[in-house]
Amino acid sequence: MNSEQIEKRLREVEESKHGSYDKRTEHLDESGRGVFINRLIEEDSPYLLQHAHNPVNWYAWGDEAFAAAQATGKPIFLSIGYSTCHWCHVMEVESFDNSEVAAVLNEHFISIKMDREQYPDIDEVYMTGVQLMTGQGGWPMSNLLLPTGEPFFGATYFPAAQFIALLQQVVIAWDSKREELEASARQMQLGIGKILGDKQAVQELDADLRANTLQALFQREDRERGGLAGAPKFPQEPLLLFLLDQAAREQDPHALSFVDRALEGMGRGGIYDQVGGGFARYSVDEEWLVPHFEKMLYNQSQLGLVYLQAYRLTHKPFFLRVLTQTLDYVLRDMQRPSGGFYSATDADSEGEEGVFFTWSLAELRDALDAEEFELVRRLYGPDELGNFEGSNILELSRSLEVSARETGDTDFYSTLDQILEKLYLAREQRIHPLRDDKLIVAWSGSMINTLAQAGARLSEPRWTAAALRAAEIICRENIQASGKLRRIALNGAVSINGQLEDYANLIEGLVALFDAQQSAGDREVSAANAGLGQQLGKESDKNASSWLVRAQALTDTMIDEFWDPNQGG
Repeated sequence: MNSEQIEKRLREVEESKHGSYDKRTEHLDESGRGVFINRLIEEDSPYLLQHAHNPVNWYAWGDEAFAAAQATGKPIFLSIGYSTCHWCHVMEVESFDNSEVAAVLNEHFISIKMDREQYPDIDEVYMTGVQLMTGQGGWPMSNLLLPTGEPFFGATYFPAAQFIALLQQVVIAWDSKREELEASARQMQLGIGKILGDKQAVQELDADLRANTLQALFQREDRERGGLAGAPKFPQEPLLLFLLDQAAREQDPHALSFVDRALEGMGRGGIYDQVGGGFARYSVDEEWLVPHFEKMLYNQSQLGLVYLQAYRLTHKPFFLRVLTQTLDYVLRDMQRPSGGFYSATDADSEGEEGVFFTWSLAELRDALDAEEFELVRRLYGPDELGNFEGSNILELSRSLEVSARETGDTDFYSTLDQILEKLYLAREQRIHPLRDDKLIVAWSGSMINTLAQAGARLSEPRWTAAALRAAEIICRENIQASGKLRRIALNGAVSINGQLEDYANLIEGLVALFDAQQSAGDREVSAANAGLGQQLGKESDKNASSWLVRAQALTDTMIDEFWDPNQGG
């Protein structure tokens, strides 16, 4: 197929998708049609579609791209990212929508764009290489590969001028020092293989190993703000769940105090959306103040479980409040109409990071009456200068319990919630960050687990019903007749073979539903299930064991697909 035929095919796809995606490019004609078009227009991934009108001749990850590289003898430029990544957007604007950069890439390279959320296993391989070369990682990931796919160079974000200089150096080296690049790729493959291929002997989690791990964690704790010391600061949910397990099993006060400080710090900080609920992916500083504003479903599910377990151990009202607001945020803003959950929302809107979430004093005054405004100033500390690029990220300077006692207002929490509702409604009038609408089974499975546990243990039927609806739609649409899982659901279609995490998380979610419905005397769960049956037009006799049967079938398939009979695991 020649270039004119390819262009015609791609333009037909563009027309069929008219209005269903954002044309994120400065290269538009008078009618609003993209001046440039590439093969990514044929993809469903929101991230790939963001790049469909770049002047770069992108290929999606797949056989076609590697065949082109091997036929032409050109090296591959592989760019990996995801739709809600701020620095991915920056490099998109600076480099990939830049005709000068595109000219170099198109002449000398085969360019591949990959959505890491579609292929986390492939992303892990190349990220391991980047970490070996640079000592750090992140996205966007920028890799230079042999035509057969082995990396000889990798890094993350580049400003446009540095990126062009790098590409030009590679062009020269490809012509004059190709054997050195091939040798570098072989060495890199050995390093990646050693890290990902070597399996350590399984160690029993004995008392000494547990004690040494705890001591190392306690030594790294930020005892003032909570969490691990340093920046950027991530929630580290598995670590917190480990400490909660230690606290519950061993009545370990130090482990519980670690978790308590972390959850207080996050729940009061800017990493938590004080107005709308839900957590950003991480904080760029040590104070939990300035978040990287993207919200990922997996953070909501994992932190929801952390706050649930912490509340059960401590009975702290603040933990219950954060849990409730987070799960309500998910049901309100991240739940698909048919059931299951969207994957993420962006850090950017209106071309700027965080503008959707921050407030000037004037905006707060416009949304609230004078008394409400003063309460917000006392609790969250906004001022004229702001704490983020001249605007304010709302954070609690001290605990709500202390503030409630000081005011002496018995209606303190209801008053505060009314104020936050006003701010939420005012914020809803703004241009929203992009939402990535794809359902990822692993992430929705994790949310099913959290909602099922929280719904059963806190007698909240809305959460249980949402878990049931999500499980039903995934089992109906993403499990194939063969019993195998498809990882992605988007626009009525499923795609990408399920990864191990998709099977494992969905199985865990289904088992949690079984446990929830087995809860003795839990009439609310039974009512939620019966109601769900009516909503879906299904028979309402779904008993608890049906979820266990499905979980067992998925486990059998998972073992067939992923079990290593030689080394185990």
